[in-house]
Amino acid sequence: MNWSILTLKDFHCLKDCLLSSDLEGSDTSLVNIFLLQKKYDTKTAIEKGFLFRYYTGAENRTGYGFPLKLCDSKLSEADKNHTLTEAISLIIEDAKLMGRKVKFCLLSESQKNQIDSVLKSDFPEIKIDWQTNRDDCDYIYLRQNLAALQGKTYHKKKNHVSRFQRIYEGNWEFRSLNLCAISEDMIFVAEKWLEERFASNEIETSEADKKILLLEHEMIKTALENKEDFALDGGVLYTNGKPVAMTLASRISEKMLDVHFEKCLSEAAANGAYAAINWCFASSADSYEFLNREEDMGVEGLRKAKLSYHPDNLLEKFYSV
Repeated sequence: MNWSILTLKDFHCLKDCLLSSDLEGSDTSLVNIFLLQKKYDTKTAIEKGFLFRYYTGAENRTGYGFPLKLCDSKLSEADKNHTLTEAISLIIEDAKLMGRKVKFCLLSESQKNQIDSVLKSDFPEIKIDWQTNRDDCDYIYLRQNLAALQGKTYHKKKNHVSRFQRIYEGNWEFRSLNLCAISEDMIFVAEKWLEERFASNEIETSEADKKILLLEHEMIKTALENKEDFALDGGVLYTNGKPVAMTLASRISEKMLDVHFEKCLSEAAANGAYAAINWCFASSADSYEFLNREEDMGVEGLRKAKLSYHPDNLLEKFYSV
């Protein structure tokens, strides 16, 4: 296969022709594929009506992603009828050519089952040992639950939002990225959050972690530089006229929105701003049924926070060894 880095030109070609109705995982967000290329040394290829990905990361993030089918209306007659079996055949041929094992990563259970079915039927010589990593599970929420915060389940979260509203009574607002020119305010929050993180004596940040955080900051800037092309959603929370929290998201499918980034400055966070921006954004994103708030990466505090919002589904990700 002709592997390459996904360019903006490639993104334009793909954004309207990726068949996304069954996609749920954050790894299948085209914006994520573009933004995370450097982090995971991702290469992509477009062959026979499929988008192929190869990741080079930790063991659970090294291998071929699930081949993503492209829309028939955008394909040549020759590419319209290619099947998943043919896509898997290309992966097997590529692995042999590159001298690497046929390995997959970041597959949902449905995608894993489809791969198993094809291998059993057409490539019985290929044996796959599947494993999962709890750190990779995507947290998927019913958007309406996060917007309504009803019942005992969300009593604490609603109290956090109410506390925020009381503290900043009449002096707070949420502005949507779709309606307002707030990119600079988003970058301001991201930069100040990063400064606070590096200066904090309470959070130990290794050099490796610092590199990841700096790379993430570059991703935020890249995303906002291309916000129209990426069709980004998101917003900024203000108190006393100043930006204190931001969130940034993009579409996975017609039903699913992927929340890539959420940052909040420490003083506002202590007053409930994380709960407030989560609630504000969930309320504003009313054209979607689900919010994918991505994985927790094994970070204890992040896991606790994500679980506290009571996900509708923990989407397992499978990889082969």
